[in-house]
Amino acid sequence: METIKRTRTSAKEKAIDDIVKKQANDDEAWESESEINPKLKPTSIRLSTRTIQRAKFFARVHRQRGYQSWLKGIIEERINTEYEIFKRIKKQTEHR
Repeated sequence: METIKRTRTSAKEKAIDDIVKKQANDDEAWESESEINPKLKPTSIRLSTRTIQRAKFFARVHRQRGYQSWLKGIIEERINTEYEIFKRIKKQTEHR
């Protein structure tokens, strides 16, 4: 589960939040709807048959829908972990 990062909000941000809350139910205060298409591009990674078979096995063990969903979760988790470690190391080197 992701943790929510606690951030400080400035007086300006709080003022904007108050305006938005006041206008939330006023349809005339808002612009017309617009559609946003995320810029996600599918990508492919070539894996050996042996690796795919193992991924399928572990996806079943972890009760995932399929091995691709399981692999996606593993990759995202690893990237997030590596990024957090990078940020800590960077912070430590800046304090020296």
